[in-house]
Amino acid sequence: SVQGYYMYIEASSPRTKGHKAWLESPLFKPTTGKCLRFWYHMYGSAIGRLNVLVKVGNNRGNPVWTMTGNLGNAWRVGEVTVKSTSQFKVW
Repeated sequence: SVQGYYMYIEASSPRTKGHKAWLESPLFKPTTGKCLRFWYHMYGSAIGRLNVLVKVGNNRGNPVWTMTGNLGNAWRVGEVTVKSTSQFKVW
């Protein structure tokens, strides 16, 4: 089954360089490979970086997907295969 979650973070003023926002998914069961598909919009001269991380317990881990910079005024689709032998959250 497909699950959908909607999240939004505004990167414009009053946000300034260095501000970070974290969005955390519910807890997922271990998997040998599930596709995470999401839409993102990165537009503006001050756009930084968007990371997707897999968090197991208190360990955030390293990014499994990253995009950086101004990509124009358009929505884009991101996809990454997530694998974990333990329960996990997507950050």
